[in-house]
Amino acid sequence: MSFKLSFAGVFALVVASAALTGACSAPADSVDDGTVDLASKSAHFETFQGMDGQYYFDLVAGNGQNVLRSEGYKTSQGAATGIASVEQNGVDSQQFEVLQASDGEYYFNLVAENHEIVGTSQMYASKYNAQRGAATVRGLVLLLGANPETKPAVHQERFEVFTGEDKKFYFRLRAGNGEIVLGSQAYTAKSSALNGITSVQTNGTAASHFEIITTADGDYAFHLKATNGQIIAKSETYVSKTNAQRAIDSIIKILGDRPPVSQ
Repeated sequence: MSFKLSFAGVFALVVASAALTGACSAPADSVDDGTVDLASKSAHFETFQGMDGQYYFDLVAGNGQNVLRSEGYKTSQGAATGIASVEQNGVDSQQFEVLQASDGEYYFNLVAENHEIVGTSQMYASKYNAQRGAATVRGLVLLLGANPETKPAVHQERFEVFTGEDKKFYFRLRAGNGEIVLGSQAYTAKSSALNGITSVQTNGTAASHFEIITTADGDYAFHLKATNGQIIAKSETYVSKTNAQRAIDSIIKILGDRPPVSQ
């Protein structure tokens, strides 16, 4: 299922201020409306080699939020070619497909003209949020133009706390290869984001707190949940259940090592 959004509609979203990732049963001080502020051109691509040996890229918005994850490539040059495909296809609203995962959440794919998937989003609580997230990616591609900046990912196991251009607070967890393995929702207070990290540290060392879900096109993602069932953080999508489980195992190990928090 694809959708259209006018050029004016995209840039109305460019100046919107809100959180990208929405979670069901979010804490009272969180925000969930599926968009990011794109007013800055500080967005960039990050490249890294995954735990499966393949190469990937992320599109990171100006507020630090990861908005698109690539498919795996056998070589770093393949990943560079994938970035070029985002530049080519990401300007066309027809190339975005909004789909539903097995748990009822929504996500989108950016597809090339040959119908190959170029990149996939995180999960959203509603179809509307996924549509706005896709428009966000399109807006970023339009802003960045033909020569976007590409950076190597940060290669250190750590939590990163950052303030989005929407003035909300987020955290994410990086693996040692630079991969972002968990991302949070938005919080109105930095202390709440730090409390979210504490919850990840408390709940993320038990495999039973992770729930793997399937996407409409056969990929996999997972949620980390607290003992009350509330979603604390979400993963990117993975091409196989084995890769998703490998990421879960990595998170459990990382948390056992008590990674530092970068603020």
